Amino acid sequence: MSCEAIRAALAIFDVCEPTLDGSRIATHCLYPSFETVFVYVVKAGDTYVVHDGKGAARAAWEHTSDDRVIAAAIEKEALRYHLRVDSNRLSATEVVLDWLRPAILAVANASAAAANAVVGRVLAANDKALVAKIDKALTAKIAPNRIARGFKVRGASGGNRTFDFAIRGDDGFDLFLNGVSSHHASYSLKYVAFSDIEADRSNKIAIREAPLKTDVEALMAQVATIVPLASIDSSKVGAYERFR
Repeated sequence: MSCEAIRAALAIFDVCEPTLDGSRIATHCLYPSFETVFVYVVKAGDTYVVHDGKGAARAAWEHTSDDRVIAAAIEKEALRYHLRVDSNRLSATEVVLDWLRPAILAVANASAAAANAVVGRVLAANDKALVAKIDKALTAKIAPNRIARGFKVRGASGGNRTFDFAIRGDDGFDLFLNGVSSHHASYSLKYVAFSDIEADRSNKIAIREAPLKTDVEALMAQVATIVPLASIDSSKVGAYERFR
């Protein structure tokens, strides 16, 4: 691929447009849902103020309304990148022209990191809650000694793949289950695990609580059987009740 083609593809990052918050610049950083991190530059006398326009806070708010969690993540990244925080806005102040580029990069990276940290925490809590619900449903149907948790299987790639649960049948552990949500941090890991083990698709069960996004459901259906949490009894998992 030629450098000209690459430069053309990256042309968006050369765009600077005036807004009420300052000159807006698109960066290479991304928020959890893959939105571009924008940074704003404001002239202040002989120096500049570089800020994220509260982008980290807005991105985090899409996943949680816990102000304390959001504020703590923003403060942590501000400390890491030597930035200021004002009402959840990350900023670098008194930036001279020669340091404008590093300041833009610092604010963009801090903003993305703060939002991703919040979402990671929320997802971990949600996944833990879903796994607990699946565990409860399984133990009501199947003997506990036939249920393995955090079960590892060596995949075709040679790497170990971890499943939330595995159920032992007549010939060993042969049913593999993962709780799945529509967030990329959840389904991407589960997709890799399902796709890397040599088992029949009907023996790989993706359990969801809320409906999955259309594209996520289509992707997961390629490597696993999708079962709603409420339908475990009537699914193939329910057939293992005979091992009670």
